[in-house]
Amino acid sequence: MPEPPAATAPTAREHVLPPHLESLVIGDCAGMLGGTLCLPAPLKRMYIIGNSGLTSLECLSGEHPPSLEFLFLERCSTLASLPNEPHVYSSLGYLEIRGCPAIKKLPRCLQQQLGSIDDKYLDARYEVMALKPETWKEIPRLVRERRKAAQEAKILWQSMHE
Repeated sequence: MPEPPAATAPTAREHVLPPHLESLVIGDCAGMLGGTLCLPAPLKRMYIIGNSGLTSLECLSGEHPPSLEFLFLERCSTLASLPNEPHVYSSLGYLEIRGCPAIKKLPRCLQQQLGSIDDKYLDARYEVMALKPETWKEIPRLVRERRKAAQEAKILWQSMHE
């Protein structure tokens, strides 16, 4: 079988996902998946929880970037960079990034989309929410929404592991 051209062949630390993948869940795989994860164009929903070793999420070169609708990243201690392609985040309705200390700053195109994302839960360093006395009454609602989203993500994660 002929080998792919060098420009498209993955490196030792680059992981290319199946080309028609629409949903991806990676849970508590510490050290199993390291380096760069290349995202296929059809990918819409991605959950990565408890991964140490993964350093970067990137779009496959030469392909249309994915248009994520749901992005959940939690406890990815070495993940430092996200795709800097505006199309990746243009359909994003849910965003959660918690416990990912290597992500020092969100890509500019994602920062610009934050205002249009309906449900987002970010560590404080990514988005500062001013809590003035007139907004304190919103805190119980925000807590309820956060708990509901976490429960939904947990149920989905469990259903994918059955």
